[in-house]
Amino acid sequence: ESMGLKRDMLEIPVEDRLVYVPGENTFYVNFENFYVKSSEQIRTIQNLVEKMLKPLGRKVYTIVNYDNFNILPELVEEYAEMVKYVMQFYEKVTRYTTSTFLRMKLGDELAKREVAPHLYESKNEAHKHLKET
Repeated sequence: ESMGLKRDMLEIPVEDRLVYVPGENTFYVNFENFYVKSSEQIRTIQNLVEKMLKPLGRKVYTIVNYDNFNILPELVEEYAEMVKYVMQFYEKVTRYTTSTFLRMKLGDELAKREVAPHLYESKNEAHKHLKET
């Protein structure tokens, strides 16, 4: 029987994927190699973001790494709704992924919710465009 060692050694807990850097007023979301498989995960992300950012009393710049991100197709709409909700805490957000398919799919879902996707191909592009007006 599998002991789940690969999962335990390679999976980064959601809590460790969300980092706020006060000196930069920047919130980093690392969803690299993250797989959303349940509504519970989506609620957990929303709750953690709110818990971290709401007490700040100001909006933050946000960069989201979506490299090798995966989500069950039936959860895409629910995920996009959660993203729309947490946008209230963001001054500006940029997202990046090397996956053309994910940029297209996630970009379409965010656009349907009138959320500007700002999906870039690289981390450098995302950083460059984050604080531009």
